[in-house]
Amino acid sequence: MHKILMTLVCFYCTNVIAGDRFFANHQHQLKTPAAFALQHQSHKFLLQSQPITFEHGTKLITMINQDSSIVEAIAHWSQLSISQQIPYLKKIFALEYKAFGITPPRLLINTTSYPHKTVYFDFDVNNPDAGTVYLNPDKLSKMGKFDSLAFLIHETRHSYQFQLAYSNANNHLSHGYKQAFITQKSSLPGSLSFSDFLTLVNEYEAFMFGNYVIGQLTNWQVDQSSLGTYASQFDEQGQLKIDLITIHENADSSATIVAVFNQLMIAQKKYLNQ
Repeated sequence: MHKILMTLVCFYCTNVIAGDRFFANHQHQLKTPAAFALQHQSHKFLLQSQPITFEHGTKLITMINQDSSIVEAIAHWSQLSISQQIPYLKKIFALEYKAFGITPPRLLINTTSYPHKTVYFDFDVNNPDAGTVYLNPDKLSKMGKFDSLAFLIHETRHSYQFQLAYSNANNHLSHGYKQAFITQKSSLPGSLSFSDFLTLVNEYEAFMFGNYVIGQLTNWQVDQSSLGTYASQFDEQGQLKIDLITIHENADSSATIVAVFNQLMIAQKKYLNQ
């Protein structure tokens, strides 16, 4: 995008969108800029993470496609009850942590461990381990049929991110994930807007990973519009709805990146009626 146009978009978003609880807040993100995919400090994280997202996603898809029972279940997923889905969720969970080569996180599928949550990845930045992936079947049964599969893949992806963040690796990925998890844990409930939370690099990448896998498995026929921001979602041709890497490469500042992103997110806000 031409820099003059980007400046105009920045001016527009700063003056029209500021304060809205849906859009990204540049001033808030400046407190921990490496934690957010919209900040200039995350450009190298994006360049390093995206190929790995697709590589790991393709590996998991290949493993899923080698199990005919899972392939058959996914083909009829919308017709299965949550209780019928659970055995296949457990199979896919095992394939996923094997695809990443990580220590298996704990998997809890019940209504009592975190009764007020639908799905959750529980982690402790002070005593890091593989974490806990949680799904509440009662709450998921009231949601879209593919949400159970999407969130299992998403929450398990967080374990990979968390283990990398607290490994001996010293790179843009481990640093970005660590900053995101610390920011996520330290933020007061409700202090992050919809787009702030979903552009934390761990949320941004986990939604992209899950949407990529679900999209490939279903020929991009599942509506992803509520799963992350448009920056983590794909259209019916398998193309990202918002290409953050291109925005980063054409922007002169983090404020411009946030502003251009917010402008493009107006479409998702309207779609979700927020």
